[in-house]
Amino acid sequence: MKITLYRYLGKELFTSFALGLVGFTFILLTGRILQLTELFVNKGIPLSQILELLYYLLPSFLVLTIPMATLLSVLLTFNRLSSDNEFTAFKASGVSLYQMTPPVFFLAFLAYAATSLLSFYALPKANYASRSLLYELASTKAHVGVRERVFNDDFEGLVLYIERIVPKTFQWEHVFISDSRNPSETQTIIAPEGEILSNPQQLTVTLRLRHGAIHKLGWHAAGYQKVDFNLYDLRLFLNTGLKSKPNEEKHPADMSITELIDAVKTLRAQKADFKPQWIKIHEKFSIPFVCLVFGILGIPLGLQSQPGRPAKSIGFAWSIGVLLVYYLMTSAGTSLAERGIILLEVGMWFPNAFFLPLGIYLLVKAANESPVLPIVWLNKGIDKLRRKWSDTLDSHGRVSPP
Repeated sequence: MKITLYRYLGKELFTSFALGLVGFTFILLTGRILQLTELFVNKGIPLSQILELLYYLLPSFLVLTIPMATLLSVLLTFNRLSSDNEFTAFKASGVSLYQMTPPVFFLAFLAYAATSLLSFYALPKANYASRSLLYELASTKAHVGVRERVFNDDFEGLVLYIERIVPKTFQWEHVFISDSRNPSETQTIIAPEGEILSNPQQLTVTLRLRHGAIHKLGWHAAGYQKVDFNLYDLRLFLNTGLKSKPNEEKHPADMSITELIDAVKTLRAQKADFKPQWIKIHEKFSIPFVCLVFGILGIPLGLQSQPGRPAKSIGFAWSIGVLLVYYLMTSAGTSLAERGIILLEVGMWFPNAFFLPLGIYLLVKAANESPVLPIVWLNKGIDKLRRKWSDTLDSHGRVSPP
């Protein structure tokens, strides 16, 4: 009996989980896909590199969408069992709610393990690989994408004009640059020659100009300056909108857990600020843990559906509401912790500490068939709004069903 029950629930859970994972990931990727499409269409970046960059971006989204899909799958499964009276049939056959939880816990632990692996190992490597690829794109664009006698604005805050590019060596002759990266001071750089230098270690692309002049103009005309130079290096950043600016120091998002712990120890010994690294350490544990929290919380919330109601719409609405509250609490806690208003540990773990006891409490109440008054009031309010909306539509000419 139990094996048949577990197979039945497992099929429901994993099917909903797969659909939710694909759906949530696609929604989050939509914004990035638009940016990547703009790179392919307008910037001339090869499709193979666009797909490679998309591949490197996936772990950062999966870390978020796996917990979301876990909550959605549990909610939809138990919503359907409740709305189709199957949960009532199980209880009549002597199957308690606690006997139905092992498949949920199995899915939650699998989601927890997958998110932990992504957070600890895949995500740092993918972040660094994406930065390296962006460097390669910037380097390639600087070498190949710039055309002669054309104003080029593919680099952030710069407009380049090159009279001639020497074949094979890619030396630039008669270079004109408008630099507007500093809003308070516009610079115009003119040089008879220049070349591109790439530094794979620091992920930088530098334009080296020779024997030129910098014309600086501030807010007032009296602030005009001219500076002659023999050698001038100008850092280039490809204008991708994907935050490709490299730093000489490794970003906390690119660090493994070992590197983060070492960085915290070093910065603490130097009495320097180590909050960004400490936040990343807590994120690597708190984000996967929410899969377990959502697995417990989804069971009693899913059982709030009444027989005959559309289970999918109610389950989706509950999941969106819980996710919204959870991530708002996470953002608020992180922000308060960064500003030193509350302890960092409290800010990072408060959402889990709030929803875990709440989920256990609601699960016990659901197993004992004891109503939770706030949820009952909320369901009544939703029913009242639905009836009012239905009556409004009927009064405007919609034919009511018989």
